Amino acid sequence: MSTFIPADLVVDQARLRMQTCLQDARIAADLLRAGRIDWLTAHHLVGAQQTMVNTTSWTLEAVLDAAGVADALGKVIDLRDTTQAALQALQDVLRERHLFDSPAARRDA
Repeated sequence: MSTFIPADLVVDQARLRMQTCLQDARIAADLLRAGRIDWLTAHHLVGAQQTMVNTTSWTLEAVLDAAGVADALGKVIDLRDTTQAALQALQDVLRERHLFDSPAARRDA
């Protein structure tokens, strides 16, 4: 028995979830900049989004691979790679600018 996988909907779902993860990471960065959380907390919150991106992507990739939908699979992989690059860049910026800053220095930045 064959199962129909709506590949376009799977890619759309991946895109939506990746955007949500990126948005949540940016919120953590904003909280750090506002002095409402410390660097370690922000680092862990962004890291949690990196994990969520991988988990979501790998799950959807497995579904698409099993369905033999190579084009959609490639799109989801590209979304994962792009989102991970953006999240890593955010981690790098937070580390460079805020790791050793005091809360007062963050507020002044």
